[in-house]
Amino acid sequence: MRLKPDQRRAVIVTAACRIAREAGLCAVTHSDVAKRCVTQTSTGTVKHYFVDRAALWTAVVAECPDLAAQGRELGLTC
Repeated sequence: MRLKPDQRRAVIVTAACRIAREAGLCAVTHSDVAKRCVTQTSTGTVKHYFVDRAALWTAVVAECPDLAAQGRELGLTC
């Protein structure tokens, strides 16, 4: 079954949040997120939704506000 775009984005952000909580926000990369998604997801798909790491990190911080301090340390405006 094919996921709708909002569902795919949610899967990606959830995987990214898990990585950030386990290893820190700096550990969140497009390829690692693709590997951790619960449905098959390519690195290219992650990049389609989040063009760079800053966009990916911003989405993580928005979903997981407890990581905002790490985001600020990385230069994000949280």
